[in-house]
Amino acid sequence: MKSPADSPLRAGGTSVDQTRQRLIDAAGLVLCRRGIQGATTREIAQAAEVNEVTLFRHFKSKEHLISAVIDKGIASEIELMDRHSSWKEDLRQSVLDYARHYYNHLEHKEAFARALIAEARTLPQSTQKVICDVVLPVRKRLVSILEDAQQAGVVRSDLNAEQALDVFRNALYAGMLRNTAGYLPRSYSTQEYIETVVDIFVRGVEAKPGTARSGGTKRETPALRPDSSLSNDASSFAKATEDRLAKSQTRNPEP
Repeated sequence: MKSPADSPLRAGGTSVDQTRQRLIDAAGLVLCRRGIQGATTREIAQAAEVNEVTLFRHFKSKEHLISAVIDKGIASEIELMDRHSSWKEDLRQSVLDYARHYYNHLEHKEAFARALIAEARTLPQSTQKVICDVVLPVRKRLVSILEDAQQAGVVRSDLNAEQALDVFRNALYAGMLRNTAGYLPRSYSTQEYIETVVDIFVRGVEAKPGTARSGGTKRETPALRPDSSLSNDASSFAKATEDRLAKSQTRNPEP
């Protein structure tokens, strides 16, 4: 006999989609509490107030449920990139908006963020693949946003955008882990830390002053320096003058 929790519609009009959402929310809580490998589908089902059979009706495996949890977590990041799909107009503000969102998201999901790091090397390949399948497309899109700014001449042309973004995001990730550890003293606020990371990143990636943009291709504006042809002419003139003086002295030696 099915329990009310297993019915397509419970009292109060809970739909199948809402049951699925309840499972995702419960999985997020259990994953944070038990870790990725420590969490069980039985405990997740109990937290969602359904039985394990219902869980597997919605998700074929624990890995599929983990994928849904991560997918929900990065949905807000995707939404932010949808709203700010270009960093060309205001690089610093765009990077700052992203950094604040990313840090706050990590802080909100601190336990899960720690588990991803702590268990990374021991996760089954199937779990690693599920995580990569969700995370990598979002990472690739962020890289493309920075590369677009690079094509517009806002970002240095010699920069490896993927590498630069890894450095940037890792600094935020590490800062969150250190801050939430609680026992390490610091003389600055979280906001000051985020702004400093952004400042270092932007100063490192932005194109140098004097860089021009034309047709989306970066062109370096030539620095003011003596024209090479003029320099050659001047050298030739000086040499000719020196030779004439030498000949004149030979013909008219000093008394």
